[in-house]
Order: sequence, then structure tokens, then C-alpha cells
Amino acid sequence: MKQYRYILLFIIVVSISFVPFIGIYSIMSGTEDNIPERLAINMPVCLMICSLDYVVIRMMSGIPSLSNSMRLTADIIVTTVACVFIVCFLNFLLSDFGIRELVKSALPAVPWNWVVTLLIELFFYNNRQQEMEKEKANYQLAALRNQINPHFLFNSLNVLASLAYIDAEKTNIFAKRLSAVYRYLLSNGERTTVGVDEELEFVHKYVYLEQVRFGDSLKVEIADGRAGKGGRIIPASIQMLVENAIKHNVCTSESPLVINIVVTDDRITVTNNLRLRQKVVSSGVGLKNIRRQYALHNQAISVEFTDKTFTVTLPVMV
Repeated sequence: MKQYRYILLFIIVVSISFVPFIGIYSIMSGTEDNIPERLAINMPVCLMICSLDYVVIRMMSGIPSLSNSMRLTADIIVTTVACVFIVCFLNFLLSDFGIRELVKSALPAVPWNWVVTLLIELFFYNNRQQEMEKEKANYQLAALRNQINPHFLFNSLNVLASLAYIDAEKTNIFAKRLSAVYRYLLSNGERTTVGVDEELEFVHKYVYLEQVRFGDSLKVEIADGRAGKGGRIIPASIQMLVENAIKHNVCTSESPLVINIVVTDDRITVTNNLRLRQKVVSSGVGLKNIRRQYALHNQAISVEFTDKTFTVTLPVMV
């Protein structure tokens, strides 16, 4: 309810911005004496147009495939057409204007409508920035919780303790890579995207830890088919998908879990075979977090689910 009050107040304030336009137009047309009358007639119309502009821009902002420039252009075109139509239609009903007079009567509203559109765009841009910061904080917290949790730490320390009695060199490697996993997550706390190379290096270290734990029961294959070495993705996104596959599927030496990671210039595809565990409670938080993070960058992930495989495709951003 509080949010709607702010929106209503914002629309009223923006509508009042039409007052200078009415004053300037009245002075230029030599009808200064009619300013109060013009205000009384036009303010309700301004509220209607401003409300319509808000609805249009809100609908456009919900389309993640549109870039900021495309969204702004579409907003200006749609709201301008709607504004001219409303003004011409009301003047047609209330006056005996011809076509030329109708078009002329709508001209003062056009530049004002552009100003309104830009103000509402700034309003939504500010909201998107705040939402992005909130989503980034939530994602960072979820990413850390996925790793810094009792189960992962307990399992890793158990493996480390077991290795200490068997292979000192392997114990040293395991400890260093476990440290690198935590260091990567903590060092990327303020970044919304990372380079694909950085993420792959991190995934290699994480996969090593899990393969030491599961042995032949887990097979992870990474195929890098990029022509270049650029591109950026959401940090820890590949690792989350690998962890989800391990969490939800049975791993045995007779029927190992196989995870294929295919990297190209424009996408990263993570596919695993399915042998679902019977008693795993899935909240879907990890996948939802990844989806929301990509949406903040006007990108969308793809999820394909069959009887035998589960595939998630992450777009590589420039």
C-alpha cells in the first residue's frame, strides 16, 4: 500500500510539470488570461496521460529482451502516439476543431509527454538499480551459503582427514584447492559478473574437491570450444549447477553421475544424466537466483528437462 502511495504522489508531481508548458503556450498564443481555465481543463487530462505513460513504461520494463535504448525508444513512440490520440479525441468531443486544429492542439502536449516519459524512465531506472543491488546481495549470500555450510565443510574436512593418513601430497593439493574455492567466493563479493576463464578455473578447483570425495562415481567433462577467451557470466553460476546435480542425483561406481560442461563463445551448457535421489527436498533457490541475476542483465537462461537428462544453458555476456 505504501508503494502505491508513492507511485500516486509521483504521478501527481509529474502531472504538475505541465503547468510551465501551459504558461509558455498561452504566452506564445497571446491568451495569458486563459491560463487558470486551461489549467482546470488540462490537469485531469495530464493525470490521465501520465498514468497511461506509467502503465506503458511499466509493461515495457518487464520485457527482459529489450535493451535500455530499445526500451526508451519504444516507450517514447508508444506514449507519444497515445498522448496525441487522447488529446485529439478529447478536443474532438469538446470542440468543433477540424483535422488541422486537432493536430495543432496536441502539439504542446508532445514535448511535455517526452519529459514525462524520461522522468518515469528515471524512476524505473532508479528502482531497477535498487533491485539489482538487493538481488546481488541475495545472490552473494546464497552463493556463500551454498559453500560455507556445515555439510560442505564437514564433508571436505572428512576427506582432508582421510587423505592425511594416505597421501600427503594429495592432502596438500586438496587443502590448497579448498582454500581457493573460498577465496574465489569471498573475493567476488562485489562483482556482478566475472570472466569465463576465471569461472572455469574456479570450477576446475571445485570439481577436483568433489571428485576426490566421490571417486569414480562422479565424472565431469569440460569442453572449451571458444574461438576467443572473452565473455562474462554470473559468478559461481556453473559451480551452482554442478553442485545441484550432485545434490539431487545418486552417484555410484556402477552408475556414475556424468556432468558435461560445454563452453562456446555465446553460451555455456551444463548437462547431467538423471538418477534422482528419493529424499532430497528441493527449494530451487540456486536456479532461481541464477535466473534472477541474468534477468538483471537483460539475459535469460534456458532449462531443459527430459527423462534422462537435465540441461541448463547460460548465456555468455559481452
